[in-house]
Amino acid sequence: MPFTVIKGTFHLVGHTHSGTPSGFEPDGDSIQFAPDDPTLLDRLERIGRPYRLTSIGSTQLRFEGIDALELHFRDTHQPRPLADDARNFLTGLLNLNPVPYRAPENTQVQPPVDRDAAPGYILSRSLEVNGRPVAFAFAGETASADGADVFLDVSLLEQSLNFKSVATGNAYPLSYDTLFADLRSALAQTAAAARTAGSGLWESDLTESGVRVTSQSVLEQTGVVFPKLFRRLTEYLAQGNAGLGGFLDWLEDSQEQVLDLTSSNFTHFDDVVLVEGDDVRLTLHPEDLVFISAKTTGVESAPWLQV
Repeated sequence: MPFTVIKGTFHLVGHTHSGTPSGFEPDGDSIQFAPDDPTLLDRLERIGRPYRLTSIGSTQLRFEGIDALELHFRDTHQPRPLADDARNFLTGLLNLNPVPYRAPENTQVQPPVDRDAAPGYILSRSLEVNGRPVAFAFAGETASADGADVFLDVSLLEQSLNFKSVATGNAYPLSYDTLFADLRSALAQTAAAARTAGSGLWESDLTESGVRVTSQSVLEQTGVVFPKLFRRLTEYLAQGNAGLGGFLDWLEDSQEQVLDLTSSNFTHFDDVVLVEGDDVRLTLHPEDLVFISAKTTGVESAPWLQV
């Protein structure tokens, strides 16, 4: 199935309805994008909420195939400055740096900025459950017409912001069942190479060696781990749970389904998470997991839902 080309501009600053400049909050795998022709978003498959446009006509993207360290998830974050580095790498690829941020959190852009509205385009097929276009993002121009259908091969993938973030160790690979196998494989290979080289976050990564979790504040300071694991730990702790003794049972209750590529078996996320005392880790590389998306429903099309 082809992707739709949507041309537009990437933005750091919008404005309120009264016209006052208001900074956005980009991170390592998401940024505001204003399509030249917003009606092209209507072509994208919708599985949940519709897309929403800001007062400047932009919408928040969700980058396909990657997961960067969290800068602002439920009023918490993963270790800084690594999370900031991922964001700054992304804005740098768009030639938007340096970007001023509002103190003390330094997550919201503080207008005015020297550069904004960076030209580029996205390739997308769908909106995720919250209405964000799931996209491969590109800086600059493309010879393809706005609204054209294109097939995304590996050579084009390598030009994307998504791929470059993984290749430099500024993001983990994150695959859903909606990602084509050849693209997933290319992202997995470049992630493995970045991990071997100790590039970026991989020098500090604790995903498989284990991170000690005694509180949310400790997790903020030391949790250089696969962001999906960080988010689940944060949700668990936010419910008032003390210690990791009940984490696996809590995770099992969510029935978050994954495909284990090392065995070709369908299982659940809790089956690839190991807890030992206050330490938690994944038993597989992130690129060895394919998460089952909200798009996949019904045992007729997804027999693994019976697992």
